[in-house]
Parts: sequence; C-alpha cells; structure tokens
Amino acid sequence: MSKQLIINADGFGFTFGVNRGIIETIEKGVVRSTSALANMPAIEEVKKLKDRFPGVSIGIHFNLSVGRPVSSPDDVPTLIDEKGEFLRYAFVPKLLSGRISFSDMVKELDNQVRRLAELGIKPTHFDGHQNKHLYLPFFLAALKVAKEWDIKFMRSHNRYLFIGGGSRIAKIIYYYLSHPQRLFSHTGAKVLTWYAQVKGIKTSDRLITPSYADNTRKNSLETWLGIMSTLPEGVNEIYCHPGYPDELLAKYAYYVKEREIEVEVLTSRELKEAIEREGIQLISFKEF
Repeated sequence: MSKQLIINADGFGFTFGVNRGIIETIEKGVVRSTSALANMPAIEEVKKLKDRFPGVSIGIHFNLSVGRPVSSPDDVPTLIDEKGEFLRYAFVPKLLSGRISFSDMVKELDNQVRRLAELGIKPTHFDGHQNKHLYLPFFLAALKVAKEWDIKFMRSHNRYLFIGGGSRIAKIIYYYLSHPQRLFSHTGAKVLTWYAQVKGIKTSDRLITPSYADNTRKNSLETWLGIMSTLPEGVNEIYCHPGYPDELLAKYAYYVKEREIEVEVLTSRELKEAIEREGIQLISFKEF
C-alpha cells in the first residue's frame, strides 16, 4: 500500500488573516484541502480560492458556536443569545441539557451549505468547528444535512495518536489511564465515524493526532517531520490551522499566534523534502 496524506486547513472564511495564511500554505506549501466557515465575514473569498486552486478540495466546517448564524435569528432562536450571536461556551451545556432544537440545528447547517452553494462551492467533505459536531445531536443534524446535499466525505475520527519519542504503546496506555474521559470521547468518535460510514459517508483510514499523549504540537516543525517519518500506509488525514492573527480571530479563538508559526512550518523546505523522501503522496478529498 502507498502512503497518502490529506492535509486539511480548517476555517477558511473565519477572518481575512486566516484566509491569507491558508492560501499561502496551498500556494507555497503542502496543504491540499480546506474546510470553510460559511457564516463568517471573510467567506466570500472562497470563490477566488476555488478558481485559483481547482485541485483543492473545499469542505464545510459546520459551526453552531461562533459568530452569527447564516439563518435569520428568528428562525433559529435556540441557537443564539440576546445579541443574535451563537452561544459560544454556553452552546454545549445547552445542547446536552436538551435546550437546543434539533430542527434549528438542521435549518442552520442546511443554510450554511446553501451559502457555500451560492458562492459556487459544492462541499467535498464536512467537519466541525472545534469538533463540536461530535456531540450526538449536532452530529445527527450534520449527517442529515450532509446526506441531503450529497456531501460524500467526513473527517475520520479514528484517531492515531502520534508520539514524538519513546514507547508509543506505553505512552498511549498511560495517557488514557490518566485521562479516562478521553478514552470515552475518542471511542465515541470512532463509533460515530463507523455510523457515518454505514450511512454511506466515506472517510480516510485514520486521523493523525499529535499533542494528546505527549508535548508534540502542530506548530512545531519537529512534530511534522516526525509524523512524516512514521506515517502509516493507507489514506491518512491531519488538520491544521494556518493563518495570520487579526482582531476578529483574537475575539473568537484561543489558538491565535500559533497559526502564523504553522504557516512557516507548512511552507518549509524541510517538510516538503521529508514528504518526498518518505514517498508520501499529498492528496485532497477530490482524489480520494
């Protein structure tokens, strides 16, 4: 088997600074896929992205927690606060306590895909902002909308924990013993991945995930070089967050300054040489 890798930059449309970073990592680096935040103010640049890079896959980054809805606030009242914005940190507690309407979620997610369609984009895949789509009610709403719009792929949540050094098995066992809630959530995410596959949604073989069981980070060149040297055979996937900080990003995100470092890493000569040396084929969801 060959080693294939989808490097997906999350959050196109979040801010103009994020867009600039993603475009740079496509043009000069190793990114071949992105997923778009349809409800954010910089989303209209996705039209230029599609025309400039026709081989790049563009998915939908489903979002019910940050910014303003695409829908009219009156149509999705359980999703918003008194300012007409998504609930941010209050979203998950309200969702888990049954105070978020399933129909409101379906309506908003449908309108987010419709917004991309109006901009000339047929999403190749879907994932979720901060992985909040892995909460079951959100996931079922997202899956319903994805099927209705014939979105064929979803981010895999068969996590392959990357370990920077030492005994991989020992570190993973220690991590899950120390964080049993993660064992529960990661197992649940695998079940959701399996369920999506049963429903006809395709996924990669695994999601490469650093930073859980040790101090590896996606804004570290060393981490990326380590991932390339140990990448399993088959179709692998990893997501990243390149971008240039701006005021809007600082308002809505906690991972801000690190994004500019990711741009440097993802466009570095060393990373490109490692990919070539290891015989890794960079692909998008269009080639999968």
